[in-house]
Amino acid sequence: MKNRRTWLQARRVWLVILFILLVVISLLVGVLDLSLSDLLKGDSYAWNILWISRLPRTIAIILTASSLSIAGLIMQATSRNKFISPSTAGTTNAAILGVLIGYLIMGHQPVIVRSVFAFVFALFSTLIFMMMLKRIKFKNVIYVPLIGMMYGAMISSVATFIAHRYQALQFLNTIGIGGFSNKAIGSYELLYLVVPAIVLAWLYATRFSIVGMGDDFAKNLGVHYGFVISVGLIIIAIVSSITFVMVGTLPFVGLIVPNLVSYYYGDHVKKTVIDIALFGSTFVLLNDIISRIVVFPYEISISFTMGITGAVIFLIIIFRRVKHEDA
Repeated sequence: MKNRRTWLQARRVWLVILFILLVVISLLVGVLDLSLSDLLKGDSYAWNILWISRLPRTIAIILTASSLSIAGLIMQATSRNKFISPSTAGTTNAAILGVLIGYLIMGHQPVIVRSVFAFVFALFSTLIFMMMLKRIKFKNVIYVPLIGMMYGAMISSVATFIAHRYQALQFLNTIGIGGFSNKAIGSYELLYLVVPAIVLAWLYATRFSIVGMGDDFAKNLGVHYGFVISVGLIIIAIVSSITFVMVGTLPFVGLIVPNLVSYYYGDHVKKTVIDIALFGSTFVLLNDIISRIVVFPYEISISFTMGITGAVIFLIIIFRRVKHEDA
């Protein structure tokens, strides 16, 4: 037991080191030249690049990745299913529909108004999907993401129909493309609203673990099941809507990160929430750096890069789960 604890602590140390290394690389990599020597010399041009472009982008990546990973953890803990996340439960698709409806009603609106529409639709969509999971009993949990993808595809079909009906297909095609490019300081202001959601998730982490045991178990321990579930849904909706509006769709983050971390550290939300935030940030930072250098000096969408890397990891998780169940 002691050896395992030492091994896990060593993994955390290496994870922190890798995270710091990727943060430094993220700050230095880009079309405009920026080096540590220029920064140490106090070059004003280098410091302007750092403060205006590189630092806001890196902070946005960390906040987005951490919040989406924690949102996926909450969904998996409260639903007692490892294959559920905002991207496989129709939450992101509902946020897209909400932004579209807001555009049709009000035209081009401020980012905060877009986020409100995305939040409302994401909240109700997640609530509906969680209620569906309670009523449908699956012999194999792998069916859950398939049902979720079908549910999300239905929402996307409705969005496409409405956009076609009101000649808004061009607008629909432009939203939701994940990326952190062409952003400067001040462009990510709304993204800081996920910080209270992250703090709230940490405060309620133990309760999320308890409600994952079931309604009766939670009541026996004095935990209000319905209230905690509502808090979880609100956190998920806030994170999903704000990150979608600000940076677009980042696939697989909330799905694979909690699975990989829980494989090593267990399912206790309180004990793993920091590791999940760190691992999620590391994963997205790595994909963002790859997106910047693979066709340098141009940049591809991070959603494309993460779609490939995330899909490969997700398939490995599924095959490992199936092999474990067959054994």
